[in-house]
Order: sequence, then C-alpha cells, then structure tokens
Amino acid sequence: MNNNSYFDGGLLQLIGYRILGTLVTICTLGICLPWAYTMIYNWETKHTVINGERLLFDGTAIGLFGQWIKWWLLSLITCGIYSFWVGIKLKKWIVSHTHTESGATMESYFDGGLLQLIGYELLGGLVTICTLGICLPWAYTMLYNWEIKHTVINGRRLSFDGTAIGLFGNWIKWFILSVITCGIYGFWTGIKLIKWKVSHTAFV
Repeated sequence: MNNNSYFDGGLLQLIGYRILGTLVTICTLGICLPWAYTMIYNWETKHTVINGERLLFDGTAIGLFGQWIKWWLLSLITCGIYSFWVGIKLKKWIVSHTHTESGATMESYFDGGLLQLIGYELLGGLVTICTLGICLPWAYTMLYNWEIKHTVINGRRLSFDGTAIGLFGNWIKWFILSVITCGIYGFWTGIKLIKWKVSHTAFV
C-alpha cells in the first residue's frame, strides 16, 4: 500500500466540530442536521490524502437539505420502507461530491447496492454477537472493504488492504491504553481508527 495515504486531522478539531454540529442540530430541532453533517464531512475529507492527493468535498448544506426533504417525504409516503435506502443514498451523494484537488471535474460515484449492504451488516452483526465482540474488527474491516471497493473518485476506484488481524492488534492496544488511562485514551480511538483506515486505502 502506498505510504502516501494518511489522515492529518486532529482530535480537538474533531471534538469541536462534533460538539458544534450537535448543538446546532439540537437548537434548530434537527432542521440544520444537513449543515452539521456537511460541515463535519468537509473537515474529514480535506484532511484525507490518498496516494499523495488530498481530497476535497464540494457538497453544500443546501444541496443535502433538498435531498433530505425528498428522502423524508418518500419515507413518509411508503410508511417508512424507503428509509432503508436513505443510508446508501446519503453515501452516493457524499461520494459524488468528493474529488481530488487535481480532478474536481471528473466523475465520482458509489456503486454499492442496498441488499449487499444489508447482507454484510447482518453477517457482521451476527458474527460479532456470536463471538461476544471478539470478531468486531473482522466485521468492521469486511464492511469497510466492501464500501471502499465500490467507491470511485475522479474515475479511479479505491482499494483497501487492511486486515482484521491488523485492526485486532490495534484494537487490543487501544483498549489497554483506555483501561490504563481510566478511559481517557478512549477519546483518541475514533480518530486512530480513521487514520488506520486511510493509511490502508489507495487508488487502484
């Protein structure tokens, strides 16, 4: 895997954006959730570098708000059935607005299907439950690998070479450090996971 793939965002920034996004969403009774979501994703994207190319995100809160209203109405009309598609529709919208700095005019898209996603999520959930959480790293890498291989940025498909064994080793380390620090290190786990994922992601 190309060592030029990395994530350079910081923990304090992530916490700050999430707190701000949560407060704005709560204070507007959920109306500004699209704004909070695009703000956080924009921050995460601009700190992601794949094979030496920094990503950028050109989606807007207004654009997502329009989609949000449409998805909400369709879910209401179908008595909630359409809500199963919302997660993957959101993923498709996000990827379509994600580019590299050198190819913002080229097409980006996500071509994963809903039934595949449901199948992987069910399998991952069952394996995790049956192993009392021991195989959570396996479930996580399985799902992320599926997501990455269906992601195309600027006409170039992404690949992922992270393994469950590799993540399991980090999982144990993060868990021990969290125990030793009385849970304080747990705040770093989320961003450590992002860094690990990006470091194993590359263009095909």
